[in-house]
Amino acid sequence: MKRIAAAFIAAISVSFAAGSVSATVIDFADEALNGGERGLADGAVLNTVALGGLNLQFDGGVGGAASDFAYFNGAANGRMPGLGTCTALNKAGKCSPGSDDNITVNEFVRVTFLDGAFNVRNLSFNGQNASLDGSSGLLKITTGLGAVVSSIIMSFAEANVFDFGLVDWIQFDFVDTEFVVASISDVPVPGALPLLLSGLAGLGFAASRRKKA
Repeated sequence: MKRIAAAFIAAISVSFAAGSVSATVIDFADEALNGGERGLADGAVLNTVALGGLNLQFDGGVGGAASDFAYFNGAANGRMPGLGTCTALNKAGKCSPGSDDNITVNEFVRVTFLDGAFNVRNLSFNGQNASLDGSSGLLKITTGLGAVVSSIIMSFAEANVFDFGLVDWIQFDFVDTEFVVASISDVPVPGALPLLLSGLAGLGFAASRRKKA
């Protein structure tokens, strides 16, 4: 049974790298507008149409021992929607004070792709009142793939056309401009994955029957 399971794990890994794929867009601004403004506890997992139908885990943080909430902020009072952070939530799960929902000094927000490694490219960012896609302002982006972690400081304009390659998670940090994340585009979803998972489930059922017999 161990040999068969190992073979299926290898097949799934190959599918992520070479299987048929389709691109999707993760739109944090759309999630904030349609899913509602709210904070997320560290480790919260969401899977919605706005998030490309992927299982995404959210974490927020701030330098030192304190922690932040990842926060979907709406478009109230003319402010841009997106994914930011918040230090404190009120009883309704809203940021308190409301002006604390952007990523600022020492803060970060991390998104983990629980379905596997995905090719991440073309990051679009919103500032408090306008898009930052053409801005020369800087941000720090850290990515992880397996045990390999890499960080790069780039402008918002560069991030808008950059291909980060395969990553398990991506983290956005403040450098010199207050911002919220708007969207990530061109994230390929392995088309063969559902079929392989069905096969793996069938294998587990067959193994269970054999053990009982």
